[in-house]
Amino acid sequence: MRSCRTRALGAVCLLGLSACGGGGGAADPDGAPPDRGDAADGATAITVDAQGVLPGSVRMAVPAYFAPGPEWQRLIAAAPTVGMIIVNPASGPGTSTDPQYTQAIAQARAAGIVVLGYVSTSYGQRPVADVIADVNSYYNLYSLSGIYLAEGPMEADCTPLEAQYRSVADAAHARDAHAYLAVGTHYCPTYVYFFDLMVEFAMSWSDYQSYVVPTWMPSGSPERFCHFISDVPASDAGAAISRAIANGAGWVFATDQSEPNPWGQLPVYFDAELQAIRTLAP
Repeated sequence: MRSCRTRALGAVCLLGLSACGGGGGAADPDGAPPDRGDAADGATAITVDAQGVLPGSVRMAVPAYFAPGPEWQRLIAAAPTVGMIIVNPASGPGTSTDPQYTQAIAQARAAGIVVLGYVSTSYGQRPVADVIADVNSYYNLYSLSGIYLAEGPMEADCTPLEAQYRSVADAAHARDAHAYLAVGTHYCPTYVYFFDLMVEFAMSWSDYQSYVVPTWMPSGSPERFCHFISDVPASDAGAAISRAIANGAGWVFATDQSEPNPWGQLPVYFDAELQAIRTLAP
C-alpha cells in the first residue's frame, strides 16, 4: 500500500481519514447540502455479496464532514443501520460550541448512534499536547461518544509512537471512562488493545484495488475494523461494499464523492447503499 504522505495521492485524504479541507465547510452555512446535479438518489439498486457474514455484523459508519442540516437528519433517521457518525466542526472541535452540532449530536446519540469527534494526529507528527488539547476541547464543547484520531502511524512508526497514542487514549478516558476510541491506521496490531476501532482504509476505489488485508487482523472481529472508500461510481458501489466486508470490515461506507473533500456530502446513491446494508441485518 502506498504511503499516506505521498503528495501525488493527495495525502490530506488518505489513510486515517483527514479533514480534507475542513469540517462543515463543504456545506451551505444554513445546512443545505450542495447541489448534486440531476442524478437521483437511490436510482440504481445496490447488491451486496455478503456470503458467510453474520446477520447484523455490518453497519454503516459515516464521516459527516458537513454542517448539520437535512443530510444529518437522513443519517439519524437511518439508525440503527447507520451506527456511527464522525463529526468535524472545524477541522477539529473549533473554539466555541456550535448549537447546530449540539442539537444534531444529541439527536444522533438518542437514536443509538455512536458519535466521534475528529482529531488530526498527522501520522504521529503533530505535537501530542495539541492533540490532547483537541480531545479536551471536544469534551468541553460537546457531549460525544468518543474520539477518532485520524492519520495514525505508518508501519515503521507503530512501536516508536505507541506510548504517544496511549497517552492520548488515556487523556480521552480521563474525560470519559467509557469513551469509544478509534484510530486511523492500516498497521500497528498492538493498538487494538487500547483502541476500540481501527479505520484501516480511507482512500479511493482505485487505490482499494491493491488493498491487502493485514495478516495480523484477528478473525471474527468485524466490529473492530472500518473501511471508507471514496470515488466509487454507482455501478461499483455494491462491489466496493462487498469487498470491504470480505476484507473483514464491520463498519463500511462508500461514496461517489472525491477530492478535495470526499466526505463533504452524502453520496448520490446513499439511500440504495443504506438499503443494501440494511438487508444484512437480522
